[in-house]
Amino acid sequence: MEAFMTLPILLERGDVYFNIRGSNGPEAIKSLVRVLRPARPLDKEALFESLVEREELGSTAIGSGFAIPHPRKFYYQDKESACLAIAYLDQPVEWSALDGKPVTCLFLVLSADTKDHLATLSELARLAELPEFSRFIAKKPSKQALLEFLKNPLIPSP
Repeated sequence: MEAFMTLPILLERGDVYFNIRGSNGPEAIKSLVRVLRPARPLDKEALFESLVEREELGSTAIGSGFAIPHPRKFYYQDKESACLAIAYLDQPVEWSALDGKPVTCLFLVLSADTKDHLATLSELARLAELPEFSRFIAKKPSKQALLEFLKNPLIPSP
């Protein structure tokens, strides 16, 4: 068994956001981008547009109430700026998930290169499959509680 390696580092640089509003995916994404405090400054309007463009290619909802909005381009040149934002929505939002469940939590991934980007998406998808994680997220834990959970070596590895 191993802990998730990439996620705690990215979350340390990112943050957790509560009560993000929106009655649909683009509105929820816009609300999150508006309050986002990334590791390094970026053009929030361009980020919002690229996130919506990515959603138009196919839903980033992965089931169990989770979505992983992420831009197709990299907003940072260096890995030290990559970050993860976790956002709890104020109400469930229909997001065209394969399991049909509405989304209640977003994982916004901002990466600096393809390898790390794919590793982060993979770790998030694996994490989202764990029933104990879904129960944990339902409590809307703080950043510190999430970091402790992600560093827990009791989480099963693939």
